[in-house]
Amino acid sequence: MTTDQQRSYTAPCPGCGAPVEFASAQAAYAVCPYCQSSIVREGDVLQRIGKMAEIFNDYSPLKLGQTGQFQKGKDGKPEGFRLIGRLQYKGDTGSWNEWLALTDGNEMAVVSEDNGQFVLARASDVPARNLPDEGRWRPGQNVAISGVQYSVTSVVHAQLMAAEGEMPKKPELGKPFTVVELRSQDDRVLSIDYSDAPPSIYLGEPVRLADLKIA
Repeated sequence: MTTDQQRSYTAPCPGCGAPVEFASAQAAYAVCPYCQSSIVREGDVLQRIGKMAEIFNDYSPLKLGQTGQFQKGKDGKPEGFRLIGRLQYKGDTGSWNEWLALTDGNEMAVVSEDNGQFVLARASDVPARNLPDEGRWRPGQNVAISGVQYSVTSVVHAQLMAAEGEMPKKPELGKPFTVVELRSQDDRVLSIDYSDAPPSIYLGEPVRLADLKIA
């Protein structure tokens, strides 16, 4: 089933036949909620490409399918969203979640959850070519990026442990990568993910769980 307004698509899982939904046009991969098959979508055809590890129950207050509201949407105004995907990572200092949120404007945002702290981020237009190689970052380092002064708060060596729901790129379990987090004096959070080449860059800010207005 598809709708032009929401660009959603639902089809039987090629592994078990259960319905698998793609709510976002940006999501090319999904995990079947019934058999944990990893699925790639090519047009209206779903193909099984493996099996995903099950999500570890970390008693997160967030769940797939929940809806809420960002106080500041893409245009700075309140905007509704729905949680459509979850990536569970493990790093040097512990594990964390990245929740993929599809907004009412069909844009993708990320809500990072780490030990009860939440950061709302979106893809940044910071040029990746201006960034140092991943091995050159050090905690406490000060750097100017696109005219903004940041301090490096963490350099984490991580890997994906599990995933559920939808995601825009193929989930690669166990592949090591580096993620660097920087913060500005006005509490902007810049995250650089070196699992991609060039790296993916996200810009966000801390949010309180209550401010997300989860239904």
